[in-house]
Amino acid sequence: MDQPLPVPETEISLTFAKGLEVLRAFEGGQTDMTVADIARKVGHTRAATRRLVRTLECLGYVKGIEQRYRLTARALKLGLGFLQSRSIGHLVGPVLRAESLALGESISLALLDAMEAIYVFHNPADKVAEMAGHTIGSSMPLATTATGQAICAFLPSKVQQQVLTTSKLSDVEHGELTRHLTEISVQGFALKDISPQGDLRALGVPAFNLDGDVAGALSIVFPVSRYDDAQIRHSLVPHLQRCATYLVSAL
Repeated sequence: MDQPLPVPETEISLTFAKGLEVLRAFEGGQTDMTVADIARKVGHTRAATRRLVRTLECLGYVKGIEQRYRLTARALKLGLGFLQSRSIGHLVGPVLRAESLALGESISLALLDAMEAIYVFHNPADKVAEMAGHTIGSSMPLATTATGQAICAFLPSKVQQQVLTTSKLSDVEHGELTRHLTEISVQGFALKDISPQGDLRALGVPAFNLDGDVAGALSIVFPVSRYDDAQIRHSLVPHLQRCATYLVSAL
């Protein structure tokens, strides 16, 4: 599990860290915000936030219109180096596209990042059951999503408990999820209904790196009526597991 390494305070630029916090303030569907909105979200003073926003505007990462700010396309470049260095484009992409075509389903790949999972690739095949509102770069909790649970079930027990403790679960929910994660670790996949109407289901299968540690998960979303339990276990899961073995060197 990738955790930030401890760094002496003398080697840290707090201003740079605050600037990144401002960029992350636009996550979660935020389209545009005032300086005051951003300041409240990141917990800095309005004056300090304004300087950070204006700096990002000068660098071309945000654009201001009538005192409201939004991210520009240039912000996408911040993640480009990661996608290129991890072979997402020329290795992961072709594998997922081929498996998506064979399966006839949209397949997504999310990678573990500290206490959450982040979507890094999606191959669309089914417009009815897309990514359930998620896009590339979207993060999701490990405790409450099929993708996250497929990862969480294979984390070291100490880290897994840390995830559960910080997920704001009741005692009953904590106990139920602990038992559920044990089941997932045995069966090798997570399955979860994801729509209020109960007509969509998400399937998550863990993906491991060369060291054998869980690094992420592959997932698909499909209408509940499309597959029965036997088809899920004997067709969908093996497809995703086989796909995951091809991606080891990139994880």
